[in-house]
Amino acid sequence: MPKLSDLGLTNEQVGQALDYDTMPDQMGGFTEPPQPGVYRFRFPARMDDIWEVFEHANGNPPGKRIRAKFDDTHPLTIIQSPLGDKNGEPFTTNITNAERRRGKKDDAAAPFISDMDYINRDVWGLKSKPAGGNVGYAQEAQKHASTEMTATVTWNWYCNPKRNIYVDNGQGGYMEVQQPGCDTSYYQKDVDKVLSNPEDPKSPQIYPFRITCKCGAVVRAFANLEQFKP
Repeated sequence: MPKLSDLGLTNEQVGQALDYDTMPDQMGGFTEPPQPGVYRFRFPARMDDIWEVFEHANGNPPGKRIRAKFDDTHPLTIIQSPLGDKNGEPFTTNITNAERRRGKKDDAAAPFISDMDYINRDVWGLKSKPAGGNVGYAQEAQKHASTEMTATVTWNWYCNPKRNIYVDNGQGGYMEVQQPGCDTSYYQKDVDKVLSNPEDPKSPQIYPFRITCKCGAVVRAFANLEQFKP
């Protein structure tokens, strides 16, 4: 085999300019999240290196917030699932202290509360926000490594206007087209369940991982956690 220096290569750009931050996701390369329902989770044994800082422009007040990134390296572990078929599997998600208005959309007096605030109060029994700002939130969470909580998995689907859409290619796969998403969100109430086995009318009904948006895009489900309990 020749050495790299012997290949006569130049430093010219290969292919079109490409921004990895906005590059489309690989369709078909995603693990389907567990179906919506109530699950019990165990926090990872180490939580000192799961943190990211980000700007929360819509905060009250705006400013820096933190994100607990439960990724493939430090996932939550499902220890109890509705059918028992997901027990022991990893669950990846982000939990932040980025507050948002809770309550009716037209209620100007509705409080701003983050998911971490609900976990602090409803799972870990705190009476007030941890002292020490963002550091305090992280330190409080780290105290509860390897502990458990119950939460509800919900799904939503989003047609991202910052990325080109994928459509069904008619051959069981998907292809990218030069058309941005239409900025439409779908929630479980908007999506009909389907048979888990299309060939068996008696099979359980489930939410489809992928749906077709009104603009023709094929969009996949994202899982979220809510209703945190001890």
